Amino acid sequence: MRVRNVLPALAALAVTGLGLVGAAPAVAAPTAVPAQPSVAQQALGHDVYRGWYMSKGGCEEAGNAGVTRGHWDNFSCAPGRGEILWHLWTNR
Repeated sequence: MRVRNVLPALAALAVTGLGLVGAAPAVAAPTAVPAQPSVAQQALGHDVYRGWYMSKGGCEEAGNAGVTRGHWDNFSCAPGRGEILWHLWTNR
């Protein structure tokens, strides 16, 4: 199996095993991407959606790595459903 197929399945199993069944649809369907950035993100110029992370620390680490590599100048991490998922937005 491909990693892309296995990771969502493993995440869903972990969430179910931990008793967080309410979060299972959010983990099992990573294609639920916000269509528009929030007003605060637009004010910061963060209009490019980069993906979701399971923790705020993971989101910030990815954002800082992109700044270090020169892919974007700045970023923001916005909480998703129940602050379980974090969404990375960048300026370019």
